[in-house]
Amino acid sequence: MEELYLGIDIGTSGCKAIAINRQRQTVALSAASYGNSLIHSGQGRYEQDAQVLLSAGMECICRLVERAGPNHRVAAMGFTGQMHGLVALDETLRPLRPVISCVDFRSSAQNAEIHKAFGGEEGLLPFTNNRMLPSSTAGKILWLQENEPELYAKTRVIVNPKDYIRTVLTGIPATDESDASGFGLYDVRHHCWNDTLLARLKIPKAILPAVHGSSQVIGSVLPEMARRLRISPDTLVVTGAGDAIMQTVGAGAVSPGTYSVVLGSGGLISCSLTDCVENKGARIQIFSSALQNQWVAYAGLMSIGTSVNWFRERFYHLEDGGDARAEFLQMEQEGASIREGSDGLLFYPTLLGQRNPVDDPFAKGVVVGLNLTHTKAHLYRAMLEGLAYGMREVYGCIAQISVPLQKIHISGGGAVNNLWCQIIADVFQAPVARVKQYQVCGALGVAVLASRVQDPSPLFEELFQDTELERVFEPDPEKKAVYDRLYHMYRKLYPAMAPLFADLKSYDETLNAEKEVD
Repeated sequence: MEELYLGIDIGTSGCKAIAINRQRQTVALSAASYGNSLIHSGQGRYEQDAQVLLSAGMECICRLVERAGPNHRVAAMGFTGQMHGLVALDETLRPLRPVISCVDFRSSAQNAEIHKAFGGEEGLLPFTNNRMLPSSTAGKILWLQENEPELYAKTRVIVNPKDYIRTVLTGIPATDESDASGFGLYDVRHHCWNDTLLARLKIPKAILPAVHGSSQVIGSVLPEMARRLRISPDTLVVTGAGDAIMQTVGAGAVSPGTYSVVLGSGGLISCSLTDCVENKGARIQIFSSALQNQWVAYAGLMSIGTSVNWFRERFYHLEDGGDARAEFLQMEQEGASIREGSDGLLFYPTLLGQRNPVDDPFAKGVVVGLNLTHTKAHLYRAMLEGLAYGMREVYGCIAQISVPLQKIHISGGGAVNNLWCQIIADVFQAPVARVKQYQVCGALGVAVLASRVQDPSPLFEELFQDTELERVFEPDPEKKAVYDRLYHMYRKLYPAMAPLFADLKSYDETLNAEKEVD
């Protein structure tokens, strides 16, 4: 009977999972959507029912077992998923409230107070080597203390979404170093929660989960959960890692000069580091990696696939319920018919605010240069180009502390779009290699970790250097001049618009207050 190793990715909009054998061959795939489970409950507030995430994860595991068939046995599994989310568990390890999502920024006021108390964003660097992001879990903990004190008093431990699913399966609450890094309380240099920082913020260490290595076995599956999943209770469960980190490793971006670009609901550009370098200016994130003795430097954009999905639903979706795949293909074909630069149209696609290179959760989307000759195809191409410009801009921050980019490994659901991949190659003027399992790259990475649970040797980057690639998009040097010129225009948009974003924030607050009165 062949042993299987499962990787389950608890994402923002759905769950994806993969089953591989010892030779890293794919045996089965599964996916489950959360539907419209992300609830917007006010300015900056986004929540999800933890039961929705759990049900999707369980469904994916059951499908993998069913599709693999009776000649396979699940030996081990691991989890990856959305980072920064807050799941408050009570004494019975059940959620006390809905998940405060990774895209939630209700704790902006708490984060501002943290930075003020430490002399600005860079004041936290001696403690964590990172700034406190608007999405960081620490700010959400402080928000919970201040706004839901009775519920907070009942909280035994706070974990991230993927850790909650693993806790249900094993009965053991824990997290890994990468997700711990995302709390904003973890010292990535010394691999521990920072006691001084916790004391000053009055966050008890007891409420934080134990931290383990990504490949470490947390435990085995509880008997009742094993029966439900139709697997053996001897099935081992490894810690796993946060999606930003696991996708970097799973994409094979583990050697100097190779960068990972992820086109998911959100997006990021990242690279692996062999030293925990100083995060000068606190402009990026330097988190512990899923691999031993490595770190990942990354910077993210909030709305990547979210922007593209929004565009399809508003401008290409058929009222009678058309095929989404056909609509995406039509968008790609029409966008490809527009020449590079979208005839002078610029799209600043911060539909969910800006995280990098500046923190501004109240930034909005902006279209510049629109005239009567432009069509929705121009708008779509301009959006893809704007997202590529955003990636290039945040890459500039990472390049200050890392080896210059030589090639890009691209993954995430958006990587299916050939036009987008080519635009990124042309904007960066670098080869873009699409990972073969681009849709489940994070899940594949954690499945590989699970497959090594009985391997006594330490985990090295060699495990992922042979990640299979599907296609390489070579840059067109003739498009360099156009994209360089428009990129420099793009970089002027935020400084020009920032005062207006602040005015719109004030307007939104007034509008919401009036709605509450009505």
